[in-house]
Amino acid sequence: MKLAIISLKSISTKMLAEECENYFDQVDLLDIRQIETEASSDGVKVLHNGDKIDDYDCVYCKGSSKYALVLQSITESLNGDCYMPLSSSSFVTGHNKYLTTLELQKARISMPKSYLAATIDSAKKILKKIHYPVIIKIPSGTHGKGVMVAESFASASSVLDTMEVFKQAYIIQEFIDTGATDIRALVIGDKVVATMKRKATRGEVRANIHTGGTGLKIELSGGSERLAVKAAKAIGADIAGVDMLEGVNMNVLEVNVSPGLQGITNISGVNVAGKMARFLYDQTKNFKKVDSRAKYSDILKSIEKKPVSSKGHSELITNLEVKFGKIRLPDSVTKISGFKDSEEVVVKATKGKILVKTNDEIK
Repeated sequence: MKLAIISLKSISTKMLAEECENYFDQVDLLDIRQIETEASSDGVKVLHNGDKIDDYDCVYCKGSSKYALVLQSITESLNGDCYMPLSSSSFVTGHNKYLTTLELQKARISMPKSYLAATIDSAKKILKKIHYPVIIKIPSGTHGKGVMVAESFASASSVLDTMEVFKQAYIIQEFIDTGATDIRALVIGDKVVATMKRKATRGEVRANIHTGGTGLKIELSGGSERLAVKAAKAIGADIAGVDMLEGVNMNVLEVNVSPGLQGITNISGVNVAGKMARFLYDQTKNFKKVDSRAKYSDILKSIEKKPVSSKGHSELITNLEVKFGKIRLPDSVTKISGFKDSEEVVVKATKGKILVKTNDEIK
């Protein structure tokens, strides 16, 4: 089987590719910066360096928020052709903190109360009616960038003025006191395969490893693991890093559709890339089986629609359906035969053969 990983070729991606070589016959790393999609009335093509990409059995797309639209267009174009662990909608949703919040809310997942404001003026109106401290951030920030805490209305107003340079909407979020810690759960399929607690450096509220935070190996309760899996599914991701805050209750903060592997691998001691590679392999095999059955079914349907005439008779190939001892024939057989409900017939049966005739035909 053939796998393509479309990404920015980070260290995490190379770790995964190395593990995938133990399962897939071919593993290709494609730089997303060299990818384009071509749409016309004849269809959609995904191109790499100007050439149509190979027919892969599995395509795993990942990258930063800058490439969210490109990632979405790739997965939308390849939808149904191969197994992909991330749905086309997951990229725009996962790379936008507020869109993620909306999907979490739809799934009834516990999360901090959040507000979205398009302008500084509307954001400052929100600041007048909330409790402090608060978290202020922009929708598309990553690795803790564009996230600040404000202890009062005055400091929050100052933060908004500073963040105007990003030229984005403003997210104002309820502050949950966790002692400057958060939890990262790496979700693969229906399981949490690795976890770590991250603690911010002194004077910092962002616990991300990228901002200097430290990590600690932990184990989650069954309820918290189910919460993480539910959050990943809410945005259409089979693979994701789910960030949670442990206050009075466990709350989901964000869902990362392009999680780094180095930090959580080192801290948890789990070969995350290896588990991810095996998951991609197993899911791809399942996809190919289902796809083969679907194609076979389509062939049978096509045959059923075109009966072959032979010596005044119509013959067709189909699958026999036997339930509770009764044989059910396709509708097309009934139409060809002309049999009617409750009509009197004579049935002759031998091994491997059934002959049904009306009384009129026998006479």
